[in-house]
Amino acid sequence: MASPSRSPLGSGKPWTRSGPGPTTRCRGALESEIREVSNEAQKLHDNTRNGQLLIHAHAHDGHATVAVGTYLHRSGKSVHLHGEDHLRQIADIFDSPAHALLTFEKIQGADMRRGPASLTDTERAAAEARTAFGLAAARPEAPGPKPETVPAYLADAGDHDALLDNFCNTHSGWEK
Repeated sequence: MASPSRSPLGSGKPWTRSGPGPTTRCRGALESEIREVSNEAQKLHDNTRNGQLLIHAHAHDGHATVAVGTYLHRSGKSVHLHGEDHLRQIADIFDSPAHALLTFEKIQGADMRRGPASLTDTERAAAEARTAFGLAAARPEAPGPKPETVPAYLADAGDHDALLDNFCNTHSGWEK
């Protein structure tokens, strides 16, 4: 039997190895941490996609994509982001966009590019799936004949009695 050691998650709780993977208690804590990171990454993605988080610049730090952005709602905090897809997370928080951009430029230097990074393969596939799903679910009805606007002097007088009868038949609250 293996001796207890400390959890790699930094919680300090001991766990034992009894096979190729961690015990259930450790696995549960790890899954919880993964879910927490993924949920935060999804919130960041949604905020960016919905226009609540404006990305000013991005760069590649050799391992992952990094970016600097500002929340456009009431707090107006600026953030440095690190990672891609489900691993994206806030690396630092700033009170002003100017301070965040200066710090980002100091760290990233020549690798800094304006605007958000291009979509990752996962983000592109998700966008295509949303678009395809949205089009299949909400097919627009075939449009009826388009009304044509013409100047008054070119308009045909038409059959007024037929128009009035048609209106009265379709609107039961009205009488001739």
